[in-house]
Amino acid sequence: MSRAPRSSLLFEYRLLAAALFPLVAAHALWLGWKHRDARFVRERLGLPGRPATTAPVWIHAASVGEVNAVLPLITELRRRHPGLAMLLTTATPTGGAVARRHLQDGLAHAYLPFDRTGAVRRFLAVHRPACGIVMETELWPNLYAACADADVPLVIVNGRVSARTLRTPVWLRDLYAHCLAGVRAVLARSPADRDGFSALGAPPSAVRVLGNLKFAAPARTASAPLPLGRPYVLAASTREGEEIRVARAWQCTGSAHLLVIAPRHPKRIEELLADLRPLGLAMAVRSRGEAITDQTSIYVADTFGELEGFMAGAELVYMGGSLVPKGGHNLLEPARLGRAVVFGPHMENFAEEARLLLDEEAAVQVGDEETLSEALQTLLGNAERRQAMGRRAAAAVAARGDVATRYAEALESLLPALHV
Repeated sequence: MSRAPRSSLLFEYRLLAAALFPLVAAHALWLGWKHRDARFVRERLGLPGRPATTAPVWIHAASVGEVNAVLPLITELRRRHPGLAMLLTTATPTGGAVARRHLQDGLAHAYLPFDRTGAVRRFLAVHRPACGIVMETELWPNLYAACADADVPLVIVNGRVSARTLRTPVWLRDLYAHCLAGVRAVLARSPADRDGFSALGAPPSAVRVLGNLKFAAPARTASAPLPLGRPYVLAASTREGEEIRVARAWQCTGSAHLLVIAPRHPKRIEELLADLRPLGLAMAVRSRGEAITDQTSIYVADTFGELEGFMAGAELVYMGGSLVPKGGHNLLEPARLGRAVVFGPHMENFAEEARLLLDEEAAVQVGDEETLSEALQTLLGNAERRQAMGRRAAAAVAARGDVATRYAEALESLLPALHV
């Protein structure tokens, strides 16, 4: 039985949202200025623009990762229902930028407003969605209540519940239960996520496992490998404090390969270079147009939109955010490209993907700098093993590539707007 919140709890949440609104509004203004996106500020603050579609199927994907994950589902739905009007909403400027790059006839983009009663009601009144499809774990009490009032059926797809969400205070879990009581269904990534949603208060009969949408074949054409004139290893999406550890491990291998470091946040370039200079290794920076020579040991790829090309051209990929406690990053991107993958102990945010690749002997997990150095040295010295790992990685992802079809079929059975 789900836990319905006390009548005062939703009122208290709305008071809290109102009290915090000046802070979130100020943050929205700063982000809008930073990204030169006035529409982001206007729509996030609850002033929706003119709708570009009529009675659309509305899909919400908060930021970049969710947008990339849902694109194959959008492609599959449009393949099955040509001419279907769709509205893709995001909550960040970066997510919006990625969404707009994939717009086509019948697919529009807007920013979802902050979770205030008037703002979400205006959003629904202007766009008049026929139904809502929400990616992962976006549980907003005012939005869900407004959808119920407007008779907009909601389905959560690629449902994900983290250990942190399950540790939230009782009052917040009561609000989550209130949200989940009104959804048509929760289509979860894994049995663990199914159990998590049930623990949060979703009716068990409404939750089922369909798999991880991140396994779906990408909706875009894969980038061509980026040749650098020398064979290289890629350290992808590295985080603060991690580059120096990776570089020290790399230095210990004595490899003649080039180490390419692609930081998760390229604007950290000065901090990153300051961390690495004490090693005394010759470095070049891509954004500055610096050439790679025979003496270059580290090439810093501090540019946007090229990571996939670097992955495709690398001998192997170390996935960042994992040697430091950041929860890791998406292992499926290099795996899909047939690259052998190495990662550290901190893969909490991608535990399912990490376990899959380890079980398929398509990746190596290390515990520290020393074992990272040993793994890199071993793999670079054994091309046959490295290539076999890459083939197994690509096969493991391809075997699950029909997940977008499974989601589309489930949505067709749940949502009248998609009935065939």
